[in-house]
Amino acid sequence: MYDCMLDEAKLWLDQPPPPPPIVDYSLSTTFSDSDEDEIDPVERERFRKQVVESGGFDVDFFPVYEKLFSSGSTPSTVMLSKVGLHCHNFDKGTNLQFKSVQKANEEFVSFITYYITVEAMDPFNDSPPTFLTSVWDAATKNNESLRLVTKVCRIKGTKEETTLWDHDAVDEFYKDDISWLDDDALTASDKQLQYYEVKESDLLDNEWLYLYAELVLFSKWAMDLSAYLPVKMKKVVVRTREDVESSKKLRSKNATFYMSFTSCGGLECRGIIRRTTDGIPQHMSLQVKCWIDN
Repeated sequence: MYDCMLDEAKLWLDQPPPPPPIVDYSLSTTFSDSDEDEIDPVERERFRKQVVESGGFDVDFFPVYEKLFSSGSTPSTVMLSKVGLHCHNFDKGTNLQFKSVQKANEEFVSFITYYITVEAMDPFNDSPPTFLTSVWDAATKNNESLRLVTKVCRIKGTKEETTLWDHDAVDEFYKDDISWLDDDALTASDKQLQYYEVKESDLLDNEWLYLYAELVLFSKWAMDLSAYLPVKMKKVVVRTREDVESSKKLRSKNATFYMSFTSCGGLECRGIIRRTTDGIPQHMSLQVKCWIDN
């Protein structure tokens, strides 16, 4: 079974993002009747077999009328590779780092799904594992400007089952509109237990917060951001309803991060990242909003 989820347009929806449609390439490919005569059945079968056997990652032949095609290393595939590695590190307690995009495929149906093969680095043993990630660039809602959902985040060769994102499993607390902090968020007595203001030492131990700042900028401009990096973090506040001590709120599976930072070049920025999960390994949703204050 081969999943497809896709679209380049970011639409405002009144309903939760629909589950991505599924194309069963083990039965047939999705060609129209008018296309049938123009496609060599041997070539079509070659494509189908590659898709089925690799799950969309190792495909080197793309029929003209298919919706899956090669995209390679782009600002989008680099950013989504880092998101996939973050999800894996968060789940596994590892520290795999991004080196380069080896190859990437995109599939278009109604939303965009990326299938990316990544050259990573494990700093603990200096090994270069090959990493696979599938990330859904999903429709937006709740006043967000970007929503990314991971489906596959694993080292190549490991056998971990993949399933569709279960939107119904996400805590209702995290389904409201994304908006900036209330003025009394850190002082109101009935809210104090939900919030934690990140300390400088937390930034050193949780470098992925800088990835979140980069993702905030990416939600504004989907391009190479090297001219705006690194950023100088000014303030980060995390909100979660998970019943954990303050210093552990950063590691909550479901949490909202409010951050203000200065980009390289002097832009004053604010951003929100809402991180949620559906309880399934390899799954993480990041909803993003950015404001430029100067």
